[in-house]
Amino acid sequence: MNILIVDAHWATRAGLARHLLDMNPSSKIFEAENLDLALQALASKTSFDLCLFNFSIPEIEPLSELKRLRQTAPTIPIIVMTATDSRRWALRAIGSGAAGYVLKSSPRAALDIAIERVLSGEIWLPAGLADTPAPGLLQETQTSYIYEDDNSPLGVLTSRQRQVLELVATGRRNADIAKALEISPRTVQIHVSTILKLLKVNNRTEAALLAHKFEQAKAG
Repeated sequence: MNILIVDAHWATRAGLARHLLDMNPSSKIFEAENLDLALQALASKTSFDLCLFNFSIPEIEPLSELKRLRQTAPTIPIIVMTATDSRRWALRAIGSGAAGYVLKSSPRAALDIAIERVLSGEIWLPAGLADTPAPGLLQETQTSYIYEDDNSPLGVLTSRQRQVLELVATGRRNADIAKALEISPRTVQIHVSTILKLLKVNNRTEAALLAHKFEQAKAG
């Protein structure tokens, strides 16, 4: 298996390389310290199976870099490595082309699981991501999620449920949603539970990801 590590810090690249070789000694590890070198590697004749990309938050440039990586190698799964546990950033990373989002503070086993799941074709997001946006995003214009097509996967939701889902997708907590919609936190909890059942998803992150994917499809 050929794996590309994209990270500006040699020590981080070396540590990841050692761990990946411990996982699979037959792997071939390639390193790139910047985006240009990464793009050159992906455009070469080498057939890569996976890319690990260091995602520096809260700077906005990594989102565009991630999109460039995806455009250059549309079939290679990319796992974002980051120190920021923001659900909103995780969803934006997935929307920009990542197949996985792994926290640097996670146990080593978490990366192993993420790689296994991503290589099997799944999207990997860690449990327990923070509901609040990452620093630097508090003043950013919120993404608008509008579901007017009754034939869409989200067409089963009522107008109020769509409002709740929109706020869930932007990383709001139940208390924040209740304040924004002028309803009780208990009512928000009931709405969220109903939304999960109607959309046939297991948790808030999956519901938010579904909303984000639908918005990306509309915009695309």
